[in-house]
Amino acid sequence: MSYKSKVAMVLGCIGLVSCSAIPDVTHQGQPTGTTAQSRHSGATPSLVCVVQPGDPSNGQEKTAGSGAEIGRRIQQSVQQAGSKTLMIQGGTGQPSEECLRRGGTHVLETRIAHYEDNMTGWSGKPDRIELQLRLSLASEPASVRQISYEAKSNVVASAFMEWGNAKPVSLLKGDFDHLVSRLLRDIR
Repeated sequence: MSYKSKVAMVLGCIGLVSCSAIPDVTHQGQPTGTTAQSRHSGATPSLVCVVQPGDPSNGQEKTAGSGAEIGRRIQQSVQQAGSKTLMIQGGTGQPSEECLRRGGTHVLETRIAHYEDNMTGWSGKPDRIELQLRLSLASEPASVRQISYEAKSNVVASAFMEWGNAKPVSLLKGDFDHLVSRLLRDIR
């Protein structure tokens, strides 16, 4: 392999990780509440309706498009956990009614408790994201199981690897996927 090829390969690898934040998981709660499967018939395959959260605010202004990014990332985690999904827009009334109307069995709602996009690679201040996920039976919204997840970007790793602006949604990986899988364990 020529010198130019090696340099191109190294630069390509750096480019792949340059917009990826390295998370420090600061809180990962255990699922609490009733098991959402307890009253769902196993004969009907589970279909999880992921409710897209609204765009988070950083205190002064909303971060446009971030709610949709978070919703897509959660939907991907649910699919990785082995469940089928469909996305429902948030803020349109009762998500359980919309989910039932579209053939869903479970509703997964997300509350964005904290969202900070600080361009860590440039500012040295960590990005932060804190989510609370709530899973319920679409037919019985009071039957709830919930978890919380909080992570911030690793400042040292981001200083070396995050040359672009990795968004806080990039902190939702690894441990987050495992946590979503534990939340959904009983509905498969």
